This record gives sequence, structure tokens and C-alpha cells, in this order.
Amino acid sequence: MGYIIKNTAALLTTKVTDAARKKMSEGKFNISYFQVGDSEVCYDCVEGENLSNGMVLQSEDNAQNLSPIPEKSKGNIKYPIKVTSTSTNSFGIPVQASYVDPIYNTAAPRGFFNTGETLNRYDNVLVSTGYTVNPNFIFNISNINSGDTLTVTADVLDSDVTGNTQEGDFAVLFFGQSGSVSSITQNYPILTYKVINVTGDTSGNTGSVTVKLDRELPDFNSMGYSGNGRVIFYPSGMTELYDSITPSYYWQSDAIDFESNCDISNTDVKIWNMNIPWTESPAGVFSTLNQDYTTYDSKTYIGTKEYLGYNSNSGQTDTSSTYYYNSFSEKINLSPSDQKSISIVHYTNQAIDNYYGEKFALQPYDGSDPGQTGQARSFKITLPTLMWHKSTDGTIGETFYVDPPGYDGLNLFTVNYIKSVPNTNMNDPGLRYYQLWDTNTNTNGYPNRVGKVWPDLKMITFDDDEIIASLSYKSNRNWTLPSPKLGLIVPNTCNDTPADDEGLLSGTSQSLWVTYRLNSSAFTESLQCNYYSLISGTDPDCPPDTADVTFRLGDEFPFLEHIVGSTPSGFSANELIILAQKVTTGQRPNPSLWREINVTSQIESTKINGNLTATGLTNSTISINKPDYDNAVGYYNLDGYIDIPTLGDTGLTLNFGGEYFFYGEIETDIQATIYVLNYLCNLGQSQFMTSNNPTWSDSDTPYVSEVGLYDSDKNLMIISKVQSPELRLGVQQYNIKIDF
Repeated sequence: MGYIIKNTAALLTTKVTDAARKKMSEGKFNISYFQVGDSEVCYDCVEGENLSNGMVLQSEDNAQNLSPIPEKSKGNIKYPIKVTSTSTNSFGIPVQASYVDPIYNTAAPRGFFNTGETLNRYDNVLVSTGYTVNPNFIFNISNINSGDTLTVTADVLDSDVTGNTQEGDFAVLFFGQSGSVSSITQNYPILTYKVINVTGDTSGNTGSVTVKLDRELPDFNSMGYSGNGRVIFYPSGMTELYDSITPSYYWQSDAIDFESNCDISNTDVKIWNMNIPWTESPAGVFSTLNQDYTTYDSKTYIGTKEYLGYNSNSGQTDTSSTYYYNSFSEKINLSPSDQKSISIVHYTNQAIDNYYGEKFALQPYDGSDPGQTGQARSFKITLPTLMWHKSTDGTIGETFYVDPPGYDGLNLFTVNYIKSVPNTNMNDPGLRYYQLWDTNTNTNGYPNRVGKVWPDLKMITFDDDEIIASLSYKSNRNWTLPSPKLGLIVPNTCNDTPADDEGLLSGTSQSLWVTYRLNSSAFTESLQCNYYSLISGTDPDCPPDTADVTFRLGDEFPFLEHIVGSTPSGFSANELIILAQKVTTGQRPNPSLWREINVTSQIESTKINGNLTATGLTNSTISINKPDYDNAVGYYNLDGYIDIPTLGDTGLTLNFGGEYFFYGEIETDIQATIYVLNYLCNLGQSQFMTSNNPTWSDSDTPYVSEVGLYDSDKNLMIISKVQSPELRLGVQQYNIKIDF
């Protein structure tokens, strides 16, 4: 408590009283009256004194409280000015004029990379102590010949980082990254492994260290690759480096530290979290042999998947907002029940500062002021390590937008809502989101939708199945695969064997789920294509009543390499495997009942140097007939390609859903909405001219030094003090504002 400094910018200093805070807690806060007063004016103390120079006390924090005796206090307006000279009433009726005042700011970019100014590119991998356990080791690519053991040698990027990697940490391997350069400049594989064992110590940044990883490495030695790759070690969880175990105190535990109210930051968590919950195991996972989705680490996020409309069809009215384009630019809709997994990107930590305000700021783009803070076009989410099959320039790295530049005429920036079926009260208007787009144009003129941005949740979801695969550490690839186009064909009628005349699908009651994988004998085995395509049989009343299925891939393999260079580039494959499962129409595929059909022979002639080519894949029509399907030996087993933890495995083996950090960068403007409690206290020409101050006389013109706002019981809710006593003249208005 002190006096108002004369050069303060505010005309009125205003505070909410203790009584008001109590009334707010009880839901009883209201404003019904106002008073003006001159309690701090002495009219007759110094003759001829300019009363406007008088000092005025600051507004009290405790001008009125409602606590019991002896704490109870009621020291508000000592000398109120009467409304009229003939009345004892000193209360006026304020006019409510509240309004909403949105404000915008720009959040600091957060993630593992420095994004550059050029679209879809970035400058540098961030390797300081705030981001990595240790980035100071490289490996010789020519020494990698499969196995799960890697020898790394010191090559210092940042001498200040001296962390010692240990069991449970993550190792990101940049295959093809030469020397000590930390920027990504080539289309090379970038894979994430879990550290199972370490022989040696990385903290000294010297010598060699042997690291055992959770799964097999590529056989780059047999492919003739040379040069160096870089390994960057990251912690096993958030609290090991990025966050604290317990939240910071807002108030000091031993003393109330009021002076730090506006500077409470203790920890700036520099990265975003990511979790990938599955509600259906990937194709080739056997729940009788291996850990399935019910055991994945991110299963605790399945409830969020349901809340956001990605699980059950009946919970919300919005059931067609998730879709992608296949490799022929055809729109493929996914119902919520078709969404086997999503990637949830969120900013969850123990920091008590609100770094992202109340919401992401997603205001429409203003072409007349393109740099204005708050515009949706400022929102960017960058995946610098992604080799995206939709890329039109074949360059690693993609940036995604809610309002992508260059598509102004397509109305891509459109608000959408998840609406509840059981609770219509939610639906006015519903849970707000915007679609997330890339900047690669399909033949239909549209970019590719890959997910949703939830500005009020301050959260992003990737729901494109192939983006999800690339984000999963376990999938063993940072490239994505295109979605095929399926068709029906008349079965072979030229053979004498009746069985050959029977098609794979009989009538509309039968449907075929199809996906595929590209095998490599030496490069690296990875998750199959995560898009599942579906086709149903023909109408049995329209001959032929059975049909085989055709499989075609469009021209979307910008990173498939068939010529091996000196260092790994993109990815390569030597086999095309069709994965198919026949079901009763309307059924989802069973993860353990996929048939594995090797169709490489149908495109063998298109190989170069024993490797599949993009032109060979895209210029071929593959047939899937009944003998192919029926003669498939056994069922597809993903564990035969990438190690899946067995039932009861309590070791460190990485599985799907084991992610915790988002390996990218997010930039956004942020918004807060200020609700301004605003009351106008109007003093009419002939009103409030008579003071109750004992030093005042009828010959004096009163001064105003304070304004009080009261509830219906005339408890003081808000007290405002004038910088300097103001002479009461004519019509005057005091505008009392409190920001919430």
C-alpha cells in the first residue's frame, strides 16, 4: 500500500476487493451501484491550495473483506458525494458496457530443429544440452552388415554436451550423414532405435563405444555403401532431460513471493510430446505370440482417440472428415472405426507457465497485411526427416499448414466441429478443429489432408496412416508409401480347369482388404504400407458373378532408388509382396489372418540391378486371383521382418506406441481472449455536487478522488482511485475496467 505516483499512465488505479473474490467463489458476484467520493481531500486545510495536487492512496487490496472478526474490515469510501443536495442518497446506477478484446502473440518455435525460411526445408539439427544426451559420435556405414550392434566413434559437434548414454535411451541414426555436419541435406534414411546395452562411456566424447540396439541394422556393407553416418542419443523419457519430475511452485513454500507473480518461468520445455495409440494391431501381429495393441505404451491415450472422433462411429455426427488421396488422386474416406491409430502431438509437462496462451491463433489470412500476428498461415508443423511419397520435388522434409499458401481459392481454411450424438448441448457448435494440409498438389488440384489441428486443445493429430507409420519409431522407416488403386477383373475363362474360372470374390457379400510391402534383402525391412484398401465383389445378378482383383500403383515413388551409390539415398527394394484378406463385407481385417502373396514375378522384367524401379511399379497392373490367394502358405507374420516383443517380454525391446517425443518442429501464433468488465459511472450536470466531507462547504466545488462499485447488498466489489483529485465539473464519466 502506498500512494499513486503522479506520472503513472493510468487515470484510475483499480482493484478487486477481498469481498469480491469471496463473492466470485460463491457465484454471487454482481455490480449494482457506484459511489464517488472525496475522502482524501481537505478543502479548508490550506487556503488557496490547488487541491488537484493532493496525494491519493492506492486502491486497497483489502478495502473490504467478509472475514470474521478481528480480520473483518470495511474501509472504503469515507466521504461519499451525494447524488443531489436534497437527498441523502449517494449511490448511482452504473451502465454495464463490457466487451471482448482478443490479443495475439507469437510462440517461440519448439522442436528438435531450426526451420529455415525456404518452404519444407530447415537448417540444423539442434544438438545442445537442452535437446540431446550426446550428439558427438559417428559410425562407418561400410562396417554395418546387419546385426544389432553398432560401434560409434567420437566426432564432436558440441563439446558442451557430455552426456553418457545408457540403457533405455533412444538413438537416432542418420545414415549417409557425413562428417560433423548436423544439417540434413540428402534424402537418406533416418531411423530411431532403442538402446539395449552400452559398452563404454560417451561422456568423454573420445574413443569408441559399442551400442546394442533393439533390432537389426541394415546390411549396408553388402550393398557397397561407404562414408559416415551420425548417431544422436536422446533420453528415454521426458523427465530425464526436458522436464522436471514435479511441478514448480507458483508460491514459495516457505514464504509468499508476491514479487515473482509476473515472472514465474522455471522450465521452458523445448520439445513437444507425441503418442501413437492403436486400437487395432498392425497387420501381421499375432496376439497369441506377440504383444499386441492392448499392451502398447500409448494405450492410455485411446480415450483421447475416442473423444476426438477417431474410434466409434456412433458417438459423433462427424464421420466423414478423415480422408486421404490414393496414388491416382482419388479420395478415400475413413470412418472413425476404420482409424486403427492416430498420432497425438501435445505439449504436456510440469512447467507452470502457459507458453501457448488459451489457444492457437487461427485468424483468416489478410492479404493486405500478410505478416499480421494471429493469422492461421503462421501455423506450421515441420517434419524435416520425412520422405513423403506425395512430394512433388523429391526433397526430404515437409511442412504442413491449416491454411497452406497458394490455395486461397479452395477454401481449405474452414472451421469444422466434432458434434456429440448423446449430448446435443455440446453441439453449439461443437469441438472445433481445422484440417491439416501439405503443399503438394494432386491431379485434382488439391493438396493432401494429413490430420487435424485442435486450436482450443492446443493439440495436433496426424491421422494419415502413412504419416503415422513414418512417425512411429518401430516402423523402421522415415519414408511413406502410396496407396494403391484396386479394381475388378473377369476371371480367366480360357483354361479347362473349372477352378481357374472361379474368381476370388463371389458377390457383393465378399470384400477384399489389400495392402503391400516392399522387401529388401539388405537395405532395411520395415512396416508394410499402413493404408488398407478395400474392394467388394460384383452383383451376383450381373454376370460374371465372381471376380479377381487388380492392383495398381500411381507415380508416387520419388524416393525409391534402384541404383546404389556410395552412400544411402532414399530407400530400395527387390520384392513386391501383396497382403490380402478376404472378409464378409462390412468386417475389419483380422491382424493375424493376412495372406502374403509374392507378385514380384509379374514385374521382374522391370528391375534394374536386381532392384524394383518406380516405373516398373507404376506402369504395371498386378492381378490377385483365387489360386494366388488360396495357395498362400501360412499367414503374414510381421515378426519375420521386424522384431515384435513376445508375450511376457519385460525387456527393453521397442514396440509400437513406445514414442514420447515429436521429432519435428511447431510454429504458431497464440491467442488470449480478454473479457473486459467495463462499467460507466455517469455523473450528470447537476448530480454529485454535494460532498459529505466535513471540510467541504457549499461554496466549494467538490473534487473526486475515488470511485467504488458495489453489489446489490452494497458490499464494495471494486475500488478505483484517481491519480489526482479531479474537480467536479458538468457532465463527467468514469470508466471502470477490470480485465479477465
